[in-house]
Amino acid sequence: MRSFRQFSFAALLIAFVSCSFIFVSCKNKCGSTTCQNGGTCDNNACICPAGYSGNSCQTGWSDPAIGTYTCSRSNCSPTVTGVNTWQSAITKSSTDGGFTINISNFNNSNTTVIATIDSAIANRSQRISVSATNGIGVNASGYLSITNSVTTISLHYTTYSGTGVIGSECDMVLRKL
Repeated sequence: MRSFRQFSFAALLIAFVSCSFIFVSCKNKCGSTTCQNGGTCDNNACICPAGYSGNSCQTGWSDPAIGTYTCSRSNCSPTVTGVNTWQSAITKSSTDGGFTINISNFNNSNTTVIATIDSAIANRSQRISVSATNGIGVNASGYLSITNSVTTISLHYTTYSGTGVIGSECDMVLRKL
């Protein structure tokens, strides 16, 4: 009798775990796809949270920006002397990989800043903004665009000291290698 109860309990436990597994694995199913990155299903379509797009919310807004760039600055006031071309790398930010990025060597300063991409690509262009981070004072805004498979970020930025004194105001173009 004891082995029958143990067998019955084991069978019930296996059935419960199996049913729970099936329920959990289908929890984010949305038609024939599974919503990712916190997406929710509504009428068999994934509704993506801010920072993600795609049929299953699989693409972060920052994804097209990731890579190495050739950078140049121009139209600086006051004039900036020295090297006006350099390379920078853009990586996903650990803050939110969906819509924040790190731009290394910003303004050829060996400093990394955090930028925010404001929306998913619509008409192949995204608004991007940079604010003061990591010891460098900078405010920047512009656009990330993709034309003929070439990714370009165009920014207008202002640098300033820790006390708020404006250093320079420039335009910067970053072209993905």
